[in-house]
Amino acid sequence: MRKTENNLIDPKFIGVLDGIRALSVILVLIFHFWQQTWIFPIIETPFLAPIGLDKIDLSNLARVGFLFVDMLVMLSGFLLFLPVMRQIFLGEDMESWKTYTKKRLARILPSYYFAVLVIFFAVALPNGQYNSIGVPLDPWRDLFTHLTFTHIFSPETYFYTPLPTALWTVAVEVWFYFLFPLFAEMIKRRQGSSGKNPKIVSVVTILILFLAFNLISFWYEKAQVMKPGVLIAAKINQLPAFMGAYANGMLGAMVFVWIAKHCERTKGLAAAATLLSVLSLAYIGRMVNECAWLSGAEQQLWQVTERFRLTAAFMVFILSTALAAKWYRFLFSNRLMHFLAVISYNLYIWHQWLAVYLKRIVRFPYWEGTTPPNQLGDRVWMDKYALVITVAAFAAAIITTYLIEKPFAKLILGKFRRKSAGRPENGSITE
Repeated sequence: MRKTENNLIDPKFIGVLDGIRALSVILVLIFHFWQQTWIFPIIETPFLAPIGLDKIDLSNLARVGFLFVDMLVMLSGFLLFLPVMRQIFLGEDMESWKTYTKKRLARILPSYYFAVLVIFFAVALPNGQYNSIGVPLDPWRDLFTHLTFTHIFSPETYFYTPLPTALWTVAVEVWFYFLFPLFAEMIKRRQGSSGKNPKIVSVVTILILFLAFNLISFWYEKAQVMKPGVLIAAKINQLPAFMGAYANGMLGAMVFVWIAKHCERTKGLAAAATLLSVLSLAYIGRMVNECAWLSGAEQQLWQVTERFRLTAAFMVFILSTALAAKWYRFLFSNRLMHFLAVISYNLYIWHQWLAVYLKRIVRFPYWEGTTPPNQLGDRVWMDKYALVITVAAFAAAIITTYLIEKPFAKLILGKFRRKSAGRPENGSITE
């Protein structure tokens, strides 16, 4: 049967990624907000009491919401390698590396540098926060390492900085962005090699890289993570530990483009993909519960030792959701999800820092004494505080997205002229 526009699988714009990215950031936000509020996300459902479901308890998602950082990293790998796979399997031209670099800079730098510079010069330095964190830290060293994305290499600038600690994720992404052209060129050159079927050579190269990435993560886990030490996060939140996640994203991109070329949307495929998406979501929920019942240090070790299994499940969820029934895809691809995806990068940057700043420094909503009200069980204050930080986080995300990120991105890309028609490609949290 001839393919039509209605049953084609678009390998360039994958609408469900908007919702998946936005929801992943929100789950990380819920985790960080739970750390400050001690409020568990429990939804009362008295209307379901007759069937024994008087509430929906999402407490475990709050306890280990940090696991969805792995979803964001894996999604970044998927999106980075997607154009490479389209070139191999569909013959599309890739953008130049100059354009690639400009797009990465336009997406990352405006919001990132704005947050670092504003917080450093307007808050941390004038308010003496570098003299009150308990660990000697040169403020100018802290600023320099953050501007150069090297702050994750030192426990002092990673943990004890008054700047947003969530910025470690951006640093990991940036270092992979530096390496990505090398990996892409390895795959593309195989495509141009002599032989009966250069695509097979490219696929073999992809599989070799897939194995190499996972071996790097396995080696890093054995060489670093299992060593005793208090600052376990400083070890697991480094690029080598995430190479397996990028590998799953790369393999997922290859599988999706192959499916897009050889298959079309049918009722049978949609039904099977929808079922697989639901089952993979249930499996992810099982892993969330598995991790949530461990202690804090054990949770972090579980995250790095089970990262391949976790991100593989994430990848199955993404692929199956992208191929699912239209009504199911709409849950992740609609105007609300698109808007949340647009502001997700700035929401990720600002939410944790604002929550701590408003609670510890500004004390808003106001509280007295030395013990925060959430530790005293003051539920009225906890509810007010949860509302305040939620509004503040989304307000900061919206303002910085539309007044900082987008205008400066246009300057970097030289796109103040009218935008060209057509559907854009997806972007990850830092793309």
